[in-house]
Amino acid sequence: MLFTLSSSIIIIAGGFAQNLSTDCYGFPARSFSRSNCVKCRYGSSPHIPVEVGNRVPEFALDGTSLASLLDKPVVLIWGMWTCPAFQGLGGSPPFDQCSYMDEYGLVDKYVDRANFVHLMGPEPHPVTPDVNFDSGRMLMNYWSTVPQPRTWADRATLASRVAPMLHPKARFLVDTLGDNPKDPRNSPVWCSLGQGARTALLVDTQGYLRYAQEWFHAGDMADQIDQFYRSSER
Repeated sequence: MLFTLSSSIIIIAGGFAQNLSTDCYGFPARSFSRSNCVKCRYGSSPHIPVEVGNRVPEFALDGTSLASLLDKPVVLIWGMWTCPAFQGLGGSPPFDQCSYMDEYGLVDKYVDRANFVHLMGPEPHPVTPDVNFDSGRMLMNYWSTVPQPRTWADRATLASRVAPMLHPKARFLVDTLGDNPKDPRNSPVWCSLGQGARTALLVDTQGYLRYAQEWFHAGDMADQIDQFYRSSER
């Protein structure tokens, strides 16, 4: 599915990719819970399945593939509607420089030096009775006004709220769900690249993970982009 929410921001989903996990936590057929959550499985959260120095699994969403963006380093940033860090609620580490406004500023400054992709997957803080995927607990905040989307249409509806908050030169990719006729899999990119609410990855031009953030931090990501270019000039 490909549709435009504004003149310059495109939401893309669908298209098959290789070497991706899918249906992690059995979601959406199975709900997140205190026995079915990121911390339950890995002991801490967020969990980034790819280690720094390893190749990032290739993914393709409706004509936009990771490989097609590697003319420059690629910054992948997760951010969902119900995430308070994305919305700008946190002001202390690790949530400082974590908001959509910080992301916008980073894209604005570095758009000529990196390709930016904003990704959207499961909601971290849906309204009760749905629970937080990190801990399996009910953790609601100001933006916890919607249930956990379990259909592609519902996830796309929430994406329409997020799109206007993003820089017009950032690509917006919405991870697919199993009822999407174009790609009947459940959150393959979130399952494979960033099981968290606000994780961020810097992929080098060879497709390897150069830097990972459990919580996006604009200043630190900017430093890493600069370091990439300094090392390339040696």
